Amino acid sequence: MAKMSDNTARPGELKVIISEDKLKAYIIAPEGIERLDPEEVRRALQEAGVVYGIREEAVASFASAPTFQPVLVAEGDPPQPGEDERLEVLFEAAPPPKEELEERERVDFRETSNIVSVEAQTLLAVKHPARPGVPGRTVTGEELLPPAPRVLELRAGRNVELRENGTQVVALVGGRPWYKRVKDTYIFHVDPVLVFRGDVCMKSGNIRFKGDVKIFGNVCETMEVQATGKVEISGMVTRATVTSGGHLTVHGGVIASKIRAGVTFPGAKKLAFLLGDIKTSLHRMVQALAQIKEHAEDKNIAQLGFGRILLALMDTKFKNLRPLVKAAQQQIAAAGPDAPPEILRVRQSLNCLVGLNPLTAKSFAELMREVEEAVNLLQEGAANPANVTVPFTLASTILSSGSVFVTRRGCVNTVINAYQGVVIKGSFKGGEIFCEEKAEIEELGSTLGSPPVVRVGPAGTIRVGRAFPGAVLQVGESRYVVTQESGPFKARLGKDGLMEIIPY
Repeated sequence: MAKMSDNTARPGELKVIISEDKLKAYIIAPEGIERLDPEEVRRALQEAGVVYGIREEAVASFASAPTFQPVLVAEGDPPQPGEDERLEVLFEAAPPPKEELEERERVDFRETSNIVSVEAQTLLAVKHPARPGVPGRTVTGEELLPPAPRVLELRAGRNVELRENGTQVVALVGGRPWYKRVKDTYIFHVDPVLVFRGDVCMKSGNIRFKGDVKIFGNVCETMEVQATGKVEISGMVTRATVTSGGHLTVHGGVIASKIRAGVTFPGAKKLAFLLGDIKTSLHRMVQALAQIKEHAEDKNIAQLGFGRILLALMDTKFKNLRPLVKAAQQQIAAAGPDAPPEILRVRQSLNCLVGLNPLTAKSFAELMREVEEAVNLLQEGAANPANVTVPFTLASTILSSGSVFVTRRGCVNTVINAYQGVVIKGSFKGGEIFCEEKAEIEELGSTLGSPPVVRVGPAGTIRVGRAFPGAVLQVGESRYVVTQESGPFKARLGKDGLMEIIPY
């Protein structure tokens, strides 16, 4: 650059430096220049192609005191990145923080299993949309496009479905959800069967699964297995509790344990009728409330509260509701812990109709919902009976919404309650059998111990290969006590309503 005699510089003698990303422009003056006209600086920038983001204060400052050191005189706008598509996985359950565990006074180490399961129609994951970025501009006036947001792809694997234009993943069956990621592609699956290899013990924790469970091992003392589907156990069940929504099979035997298959508990059938009648009455009350609301001004009851109106209806049009409620609560109380949680919740909710809990629009709506759920549960259980199959039992309790099959060595001091039938290969010594249809036992009772009781419904039959004295048979309300060793025979009600003992 040539120096000027008046210590000023022409635009061509000024050096403009543009950064590699074209977001900044610097200017340098030749040595010895003491002042510049700001317009000369602007022309130098224009000749260099700098047309955007010019900082006028920096131009004026540089013109009043030119320097050989680079001075920032223009700055562009960098592009603003948007947001990538984001996946929210809803079934991932993180374990409690370590400090939270340390703060607990007591930790139930049986509840340490980390097996995750979901019910059918559960929302597993949601893909949230991307947000586009904002374009930038260089000092030379060029537009700078922001980076394209990352796009995620969801794919439906086994037993799942994509909804809402591929942005939601929904389970089609109950079971264990999982997914596989390949770069930006997520493939979701639900396994309806949990295969557990090993013993269910303190180390593994209790198993609670929404689906079928196969256990290749034993269920050890104090442990619990709960599944909404079928359960198959290859080993023993000892001093434990096993509950299944479907068929339950134990290959190794049951000792001092409680096992239940299906929705079953003492009095379940009667409770289904009671709750069904309560459900009908509640829906009729809703209709009556709607009619009252329409004529509230004419009847001058607009000032009355929801609870008072409902109680008045129960005292007039629905006098049978309170007796139904009390009978249902007594039936649930008699079932005790054998009743499912949905049934136990109903008992508490019904309190608002007998004055034990406040009767409000909210409590009434919750009651209707919970009665509906309980009725559906009982009806579904009756429509899909679940069987229990075991080789032998000792000092145990078996509940089944279907039939119970003891396949080899019989039972000792065991209580069996089945909706359908009971078939026992081997002897049944001590304990009780209750079923609706037929009971078939190879050998009933023994010369030692408490005599067993076998009871079936009025239309049921009892078949015994060999019976010892003291064994009690009951068909409907008719009872018979075996007085001497006998068999084989069949017991049923005759046309006169009395029990018949028929050899065969």
